[in-house]
Amino acid sequence: MLPCARSLVVLRRRAGLALLRRGCVEGRGEAERVGAVWRAGTQTRSFLGCGDGEEGSVLSKVYEERRVIGYSPEQMFAVVAAVDLYEDFVPWCQRSRIIRRHENGSFDAELEIGFKFLVESYVSHVELEKPKYIKTTAFESGLFDHLINVWEFKPGPVPGTCDLYFLVDFKFQSPLYRQVASMFFKEVVSRLVSSLSDRCYRIYGPPVPVLENTYGQGR
Repeated sequence: MLPCARSLVVLRRRAGLALLRRGCVEGRGEAERVGAVWRAGTQTRSFLGCGDGEEGSVLSKVYEERRVIGYSPEQMFAVVAAVDLYEDFVPWCQRSRIIRRHENGSFDAELEIGFKFLVESYVSHVELEKPKYIKTTAFESGLFDHLINVWEFKPGPVPGTCDLYFLVDFKFQSPLYRQVASMFFKEVVSRLVSSLSDRCYRIYGPPVPVLENTYGQGR
């Protein structure tokens, strides 16, 4: 190959890599902008990640949701904070127990999830500010590179309701789990808020009616 042709090929490769990197960075930047708009009051569900663009090819995803629930922030907080009871009502959770508590009020919980052909145990560090905020961060996991859940609870537009914000950010460790990542996201994450609402119903009874079209919902 002639020197000038070889240089042209190298330049094209570099340009292609630059575009790929920029695409991922811009995608993340757009996610941050979407999140900002969402927080301002527009419901947004983000399905994000950097991969080859094919279904089931993405190892990492971010999902966020805003919803008005017919239970108070205190009630929703109590249900989400009861991590040791997740095995009773969270669909994929087979075992859950608190293994240590910290002086600042946070605690560590060991959870075992069974999803499809996977059974995985990991420890989740839980930070909370009653009744406003809960964040869980997984560690000691061979399955997840990271798994972060964020819950925010604010008074809703009607007394006794909750303006709920939920975010989950996860990435699997191995490319072997690419297909599982897509299934995990669709079948598990999207059902999590509903499972907690159902738990509230069992504990507190029927919810307070929520206005139609609140954040684009009718629940």
